[in-house]
Amino acid sequence: MSKIDRRRWQNPFTQDGLRVPHRAAAGVFQIHEIGVMALDTAWSHTAVCSPFWRLFYEFGEGAWVRSGGRRVALDAERVAVMPEGVPFDCGADRGVEHLWVHFSVRAVLPPAAASLHVLPLPEAGRGLAGALREATTERRVERGNHLGQALLHAVFADWENAGLSAPEPRLQRVLTYIMSNLTRRLTNQDLSQHAGLGVEAFIRWFRQRTGRTPAAYVSAQRMQEASRRLALSDQSIDQVAEELGYTNRHHFSRVFARHAGCGPAAFRRGGLRSGLE
Repeated sequence: MSKIDRRRWQNPFTQDGLRVPHRAAAGVFQIHEIGVMALDTAWSHTAVCSPFWRLFYEFGEGAWVRSGGRRVALDAERVAVMPEGVPFDCGADRGVEHLWVHFSVRAVLPPAAASLHVLPLPEAGRGLAGALREATTERRVERGNHLGQALLHAVFADWENAGLSAPEPRLQRVLTYIMSNLTRRLTNQDLSQHAGLGVEAFIRWFRQRTGRTPAAYVSAQRMQEASRRLALSDQSIDQVAEELGYTNRHHFSRVFARHAGCGPAAFRRGGLRSGLE
């Protein structure tokens, strides 16, 4: 089983952004931070790679992103979206006002080959970006979160090939149930009932569509959620373990170490680096 690469685990929070409190799984998007800043030529970063998604929007011209040998200039009519795990460079050739949203995507299947995407932003989306800039500047967290969610939905709604597999309704129902019940004991019997299949048929069906057994998928989702909580919240390790359904910290730490290659305390101490606007 692959390990969580804590060397690349970057805290999505900066000194300037509006931090959105970490919440239990609800909906497709979990926003971590929203920010607006004036860029200049000093804004230059290489080989950025994170376990969360980024959306960049520019209110003018001057900034660019590069990934996979492709460099794209950004402007007020497009957004750049970097899925988690996609390395990219970015910079600015001259001053421009810049909006960023750091977020995670839930209850969907990951892309087979994730890459940088630059997408046209419709007029309604540009209006949302302007309102989000205002809410962020005024430090209005809840309004910013709602507007950020609306902007993400607007971008994904017009994205015909989002790089994510849109699960069939039956699978989406099961995945959503898993993400909403990570604190509960989830059995194959329980999950198969939500899929409307017998247990053995469900296990085969689930593995064909996700590449994992239900038990392995649930365990991986719990560990991913644990990693996010350790990095993005102030919860204690005991709280994280309890809220994710583990009977005690020792059991949780043993499972986490198997997935991440280190215990939760070491992950929290050594796995964070500063974020990037």
